[in-house]
Amino acid sequence: MTHQKEKPIDMFSAGPTPLDVTFVLFGIPVRVNPMFWLMAAALGWGSGDLPLVLIWVWCVFFSVLIHELGHALTAEWFGWRSSILLYFGGGLAFSDRYVNNTPGRSVIMSLMGPMAQFLLLGIVLIVLLALRAFQIEIPPYASTAFNYLIIINIFWPILNLLPILPLDGGRILQGLLDMFRIRRRSDISRGISVVLAAAVAVWCFSENMPFGTIMFGLIAWQNASGAFDSRAY
Repeated sequence: MTHQKEKPIDMFSAGPTPLDVTFVLFGIPVRVNPMFWLMAAALGWGSGDLPLVLIWVWCVFFSVLIHELGHALTAEWFGWRSSILLYFGGGLAFSDRYVNNTPGRSVIMSLMGPMAQFLLLGIVLIVLLALRAFQIEIPPYASTAFNYLIIINIFWPILNLLPILPLDGGRILQGLLDMFRIRRRSDISRGISVVLAAAVAVWCFSENMPFGTIMFGLIAWQNASGAFDSRAY
């Protein structure tokens, strides 16, 4: 869940398919690869209850879309035409061109995805508190949706803010290192990413979370390979 220049290139990237869902939101083209639905369903399949899985999938879709809109609308504000892809690895907001980009703008761009999710969390909590204050009964499935939205929009943006490339926190770290002109900043950001991603992968393994274990294990490997390749030249 991050933003990238030009075409999104990632270990989980997916090209266009006939099963893509496409639409335009606030003038921003959005494409949803079918693998996104598979990823979301796999994450919520533990309940074994199909209606709950479907609710989970739509909560994930809405939350990730809001996250990427945070990036994309910020890019539009800076004058960069943007689009959004939701795919197996989560989401990407990317632009065809960057004009007058600066490390500060990169930090803001990266930060606005998680901030959009925290804003959504605040709205959900206000609505929930208002319903309870007026003693309005919440149907069971609606209550489940509220709970899912709260969980997703607390833990996922916090996780995304970890200084691990290519997550938003890793890009924020890169931007801050660029702002202060730190030497060997690429090695520093990749080194931190390897250590933290490996630690998260181990934690996910200990908590019996196979998707997180695989994802962060691959991220650690990707950063380690990138660091090794950069030293080879």
